[in-house]
Amino acid sequence: MSAREIPSVFDCAGDALVSVTHVPDTVKTRGVLAIVAGGPQYRGGVGRLQVKLARELAAAGTPVMRFDYRGLGDSEGAFRGFADVEADLRAALAHFRSLVPGMQEVVLWGGCDAASAILINAWKFPEVTGIMVGNPWMDNEDAGNAVTVKHHYSRRIREKEFWLKVLRLEFNPLPALATVARMVFTRLKKKLAPARPQPAAAAAAQDDPAAPAVARMRAGLARFKGDMLMLMSGQSLVSMEFDEVVAADADWQQAMRAPRSVTRHDLPDADQTYSTLAARNQVIALARAWLLDTPASADSR
Repeated sequence: MSAREIPSVFDCAGDALVSVTHVPDTVKTRGVLAIVAGGPQYRGGVGRLQVKLARELAAAGTPVMRFDYRGLGDSEGAFRGFADVEADLRAALAHFRSLVPGMQEVVLWGGCDAASAILINAWKFPEVTGIMVGNPWMDNEDAGNAVTVKHHYSRRIREKEFWLKVLRLEFNPLPALATVARMVFTRLKKKLAPARPQPAAAAAAQDDPAAPAVARMRAGLARFKGDMLMLMSGQSLVSMEFDEVVAADADWQQAMRAPRSVTRHDLPDADQTYSTLAARNQVIALARAWLLDTPASADSR
């Protein structure tokens, strides 16, 4: 199926945001809003993943919009970070729906801190009935230290080159020892700290912009009742950190049970950004299959 690619500009709090919308000849009722990760990226995505994904999905009838946050790519304004993009998402969703009037619901897609932004905000938008997240960024020092020790240093000590560096006195053990010490200190401090009272249910249900991002991600996921696809990379310490946090936190485990359905695919050879062609093709194939297998709410009524 052919699709038009429509470049356009829309407003967000007085700033002009740039987007490209892929509109198939025959539009399905559910579209995908592709969200760029932070840092020096733009709506094309790493290795043009967002472009290729959008074109593949549009060829199958799914409309897709790619856009730049304020302060990223070609959009105006100051970049506010993934924890403060609710207004950008709201404006993008409204613009997307105005360009594709036959579309009734939207799936949000993003990797790294774009996935984190999705977990924080998806529940706020009634039209969002599905999310696709890749390697969500957690920024949790305790989990990061544990993952580094468990997966990085434990692998290194099994490598011949590591021991050759030790014998040649070329290995500096201080960074590794510092990481281990931080991990032990943090865990000991948690065990000795008095139990903190849990927030009231009504307060916990709100999104407090002043709260830590990881807590907002958990609270946001707990309120999301749509479908979730997780694409997790085997070579990503960020992906491992996410799993470490969930495994150690009962509240996170409960939040993971909140969506209507959760589908997870592990990509053993992929890195954090799916930087290889094989990884990008795998992401696209899995996303397309999930969208076909997971019926839109409008189709299941």
